[in-house]
Amino acid sequence: MFRLVAALLLTTSPLAAQELYGSARLSLGQSQTSGAPVALQGANGTLMSGRADLSFGRIATSGLYLQADLGLTLTDNANSAPNTANTSGSLILRTGRDAERFSYGVFVGALQSDHDNDASDDALRLLAGIEGSYALNDRWGFTGHLGYLNGTTGSDSVATVTNGIATGLGITFAATDRLSIGTSIGYLNAKMDAPATVVELWTLEARADYDIKAVPGLSLFAAAQYGESHQKEIVGPDDITDTTTILAGITYRFGGKKHPKTTDFSYIEPFLANTGGILE
Repeated sequence: MFRLVAALLLTTSPLAAQELYGSARLSLGQSQTSGAPVALQGANGTLMSGRADLSFGRIATSGLYLQADLGLTLTDNANSAPNTANTSGSLILRTGRDAERFSYGVFVGALQSDHDNDASDDALRLLAGIEGSYALNDRWGFTGHLGYLNGTTGSDSVATVTNGIATGLGITFAATDRLSIGTSIGYLNAKMDAPATVVELWTLEARADYDIKAVPGLSLFAAAQYGESHQKEIVGPDDITDTTTILAGITYRFGGKKHPKTTDFSYIEPFLANTGGILE
């Protein structure tokens, strides 16, 4: 897979002679999870997590781009909040066009999640779809995506979300030349356990980014996130798990000045294998 990424980005196409760009991001967060018992298992507790993201791509003067994104999250779930995501990660490949005020593109990749600290609870899902952004003016910007998630890979393939639609919208506002604030909402509707069992995931995020003037490309960010996973049971009450997260981190952008606006899929990863409601 990594060889494929390198081949795509270094191919001898019109993109090969154009600008390279990228970004690296590190973040730390604390989550509080509360879930209804599922098969005598709960998903209650506090999690500390750390995440690393690396994005790199190549963009032509016409705005055409190729991009690869890698992400990995580690938590201390152990005994503090069993049945929640222990690790999660992603590899996303993208291509599209950035045309100043707006951009559009397609993506394909894989999302992975593991929980319970054992070898029998993991999920790997493929994801593909479209995404875009639009800048109304110098201050207001909008983003959106629509994707399809599927696959049965993993030791818990039967009891894990699959055959789902993922979508989301985001709004950002540049309050000053250095400070931007924004909010986004994500939604996943998928199947689990049986064709008639539906799982819904709602996520909401409020975020602020602040550029460090003394170091070009460097910025700090803080965010608050809320997620609710809702499994509609065929028999008995529905299973609902709520997760509230506070996180902060640092981002460094390098290379060319143009960085296409793309979707962050980390809102889905932890919920692929969540025994408190998403995974039994």
